[in-house]
Amino acid sequence: MLMFPTPEKSWRILLWLAAFLAAGASRGTPAAEPPASLSVLAFGARGDGTGDDTAAVQRALDQAAAAGGVVWMPAGQYAIRGVLAIPVGVTLEGVWLGMHHGAQAGKGTTLLAYAGRGDEQAAPFISLRSGSTVKGLTIVYPEQRIEAIQPYPWTIQGRGLHYNVIDTTIANAYDGIDCGTYPNEGHHLSNVLLCAVHRGVYIDHCTDIGRLENVHIHPNYWIQLPAPWGFGGRKEKVDALMDTMRAHLEGFVIARTDWEYVSNSFVIWAKIGFHFVKRPDGSANVLITQSGSDLGPLAVKVDEVQPSAGVAFENCQFMSGFEIAPENKGPIKLTNCGFWWTQSRTQSGSQMILEGQGTVTLTATHFHLWDKGGTGDPCVDARGGSLLMQGCDFMPVATQSPHIRLGPKVMSAAILGTRFEGGEMRIRNETTGDVQILGNVRH
Repeated sequence: MLMFPTPEKSWRILLWLAAFLAAGASRGTPAAEPPASLSVLAFGARGDGTGDDTAAVQRALDQAAAAGGVVWMPAGQYAIRGVLAIPVGVTLEGVWLGMHHGAQAGKGTTLLAYAGRGDEQAAPFISLRSGSTVKGLTIVYPEQRIEAIQPYPWTIQGRGLHYNVIDTTIANAYDGIDCGTYPNEGHHLSNVLLCAVHRGVYIDHCTDIGRLENVHIHPNYWIQLPAPWGFGGRKEKVDALMDTMRAHLEGFVIARTDWEYVSNSFVIWAKIGFHFVKRPDGSANVLITQSGSDLGPLAVKVDEVQPSAGVAFENCQFMSGFEIAPENKGPIKLTNCGFWWTQSRTQSGSQMILEGQGTVTLTATHFHLWDKGGTGDPCVDARGGSLLMQGCDFMPVATQSPHIRLGPKVMSAAILGTRFEGGEMRIRNETTGDVQILGNVRH
């Protein structure tokens, strides 16, 4: 049965509606809608891989700067022979709506970068400012050749507050993304695939919570580039690229950053996967989850981290070594992590070399096949600071080298509830500090 409001309720509704309309009128005319996206084609860009589209794209970006907005790059190959500066609050957007591989370069929105060849200190290919974004792009260096690697400046460099690199592939960079040369806060890298041969991502001068998620550094984004930029399946070129990366690449270089969050990020075939360094502005405080470094000489190198907070790894995997330098005083924590032997680990048979004065905490972390070369090095070589180990697992090993060495400079250690395969627990205790070894099992 239909129900109608009583006359009293009807008057109340009419009075409420009148008040609502009056309030709306008092607020005046609504703010103008943001301008529609600007297509670079309307500013003279050709997108056919010839000529030079730099000026046309920059004109579109400058036009969008007045009110903020999106500069749209339809599918095409855009020859950019200069550099691009994205103004505050402006997005340069291509057609890719998710992560895409270097093999798709030439499709979608592809930027061909030419500027700065031979000069690492030149202006970056793309500069970001506060609130500016690159999204949905592929960037290729057409003149970069594995036979004679040339330095180039940073592909993308940011400064200011909350700039973004999203759904972007950088196929064959020398240096990838710079979030560290200039002061910045809240940088956001998401769904970024890149191949770099010198530095992947650099972070410094970040005074509030940078974010990296789904950032992968891998040679396949160059190897599988289509002709004429790729390798055409030639093994000698693939081997040359991976040798170059193992000799020179630092994947994630992290200095001063406060509460950096890194998740689902990965680097392979790097000289150093994650390198925590100290710069004049300070050192790092980082939380890293579901991430890893694979098949390089050194997965993690800690020069120094913030003494009050340090670095925590959770659910991470390392197929190479982990080293802490004597200068470090900050805490390092690993939870639910794993180590594997790799043939490229040539400096030592140890999977962890721990120096400095800080505390290393290992929880539910496993170690597999260390010292496969038979050097006699311990799996975990604690040379200084304090070691707290609980619920860890030492899996099969091919040698009789020690599971753990506690060197003379170790201040204290607790090894609790840990399993040692092979029927014995090999702990070499050379320290006079307080050491507690309790509740462990042999298998």
